[in-house]
Amino acid sequence: MQTLRLELTAPDREVWAALLAGDCDGAAPGYPAEADLAVARLVVEGHWVVGEWGPWQIRERRSGLLIGGVGFKGAPREVDGIVEIGYGLAESARGQGFATEAVQALTAYGLGRGAATVVAQTDAGNVASERVLERCGFSLRERDTDSAWWILE
Repeated sequence: MQTLRLELTAPDREVWAALLAGDCDGAAPGYPAEADLAVARLVVEGHWVVGEWGPWQIRERRSGLLIGGVGFKGAPREVDGIVEIGYGLAESARGQGFATEAVQALTAYGLGRGAATVVAQTDAGNVASERVLERCGFSLRERDTDSAWWILE
């Protein structure tokens, strides 16, 4: 899927395995981050499915560099249509609106394919991530000392 400045792709298991093995051509400084490697491990070990309801990679179209990840943590639940998302960027790609652009595209994709509600979790004190969700229309649902839960209906 393309946005104005980004290309979002849902790689297959082999791409995630290559990332774990250190084969990551065309990556921005700081990619893959530890969170990206954790996602790759989950995929390779079979704990996270690939495809449209799994993890995606974010590539900046102008430079062609991989700059981060975004994705679903599974298909929407059959009972209520809730789907959870996650996202993160290489430090070198932050502060440029890329996360907002990617989250907007991903949520529109999910809502257009049957999800009724999109939720996301942020770590306590991660103001930048909270601002991304606010710009994308999410509302704060709950906060505790460790994290905050956001919702878009």
